[in-house]
Amino acid sequence: MTTVLLTAFSFMLIILIGAYLHMGGILPENAGDVVKRILINVTLPCAIIVNFSKIEVVGAEMLALTVLGIAANVIMIAVGIVITKKKSREAKALHILCLPAYNIGAFCLPFVQSFLPAMGSVAACMFDVGNSVMCTGATYAFASEYLSDNRDGFDVGSFAKRLLSSMPLITYVLMFILSVARFRLPKPVLTLIAPMAAANTFTAMLMIGLLLRFEFQRNYIGDICRILGVRHVAAIVTALAGYYLLPFDIVIRRTLVLVSFAPISAVAPAYTGMCGGDEGKASAANSISILLSVIELTFLLIIMKLY
Repeated sequence: MTTVLLTAFSFMLIILIGAYLHMGGILPENAGDVVKRILINVTLPCAIIVNFSKIEVVGAEMLALTVLGIAANVIMIAVGIVITKKKSREAKALHILCLPAYNIGAFCLPFVQSFLPAMGSVAACMFDVGNSVMCTGATYAFASEYLSDNRDGFDVGSFAKRLLSSMPLITYVLMFILSVARFRLPKPVLTLIAPMAAANTFTAMLMIGLLLRFEFQRNYIGDICRILGVRHVAAIVTALAGYYLLPFDIVIRRTLVLVSFAPISAVAPAYTGMCGGDEGKASAANSISILLSVIELTFLLIIMKLY
């Protein structure tokens, strides 16, 4: 238990350092965006490659996790549509884009890497393949069309371009294909990228700290409580179903429990603003969800005795 608490405190300390560097003016305003680019294009892809390389065989169950990642997002989009049916366009954008989308690669993966075998990391990655398809393009494309007054049809080209520009998603898919084909990367390659993969946890937590925003206003309370409340109800249902009902290995089922409580995706606030929603409100919900997830994942690790 001490190891879990110390590791969680270590993650939280890095987040607080990032927040201090940003709020104290020690780093420039765009430092968070710079670190995010490093994470997305360097450390996270390297971590994905190293994690996949530790698995001997990747079977059909991994592909099923990708389907689950997509399904989890689609269900939450539907929930967002239902509960905002009679609300404003702004409220619809906020709920449709903030209820789905899990921050797995930059947040949950470090927890999974630290406390579960390599199979857990790969399971988290495969769930994130489906999740990434949605949160890096599909959900925004749908929301833009759903909320648009000018129905020009679904822009397939723009959607494909958005997906193909996601380095983690490309890495996920490529490593899955190589793993299914049982192609092993040479050890010198893995040794070369190992330091960058090891830096993923620190980079991810530092980025979260640098991007924390607490533009909290009194009129934010209702929507934020609704979004976080619905997400947590869904997380509990998903975690229980994933652990007790699905026929996966215990490592994969434990991973599903952890990813169910992932915070809101880091890109959700930006997409909310682009669709006419309140980006400040979405950012506040995102920041609060991150702090809650640190506590919840720590508690879950203790409950599952992963120490």
